[in-house]
Amino acid sequence: MVRKSDWTLTEFKIVLANPGSPSAKLADKLPTRSGGAIGVIQEGIHSFHRGANISMLSRLMRDYLEENKGSLVCPVCGRHF
Repeated sequence: MVRKSDWTLTEFKIVLANPGSPSAKLADKLPTRSGGAIGVIQEGIHSFHRGANISMLSRLMRDYLEENKGSLVCPVCGRHF
């Protein structure tokens, strides 16, 4: 199996810009990502603001979340963080 390329900041921002959107629907906006892969990232964002395991998020993603705290909305629960 061929490994997909690393997530780009643009792709990550699309996930963040669509809180509450099902991963399968976001797959239409992110054609190189599966609904399952998008769901993992959504759960990672949820884990981030809860202080749980974020090993599924890349350094780029973690840095972006840290730098933008206070202006983000969780794609899973809708909480502002």
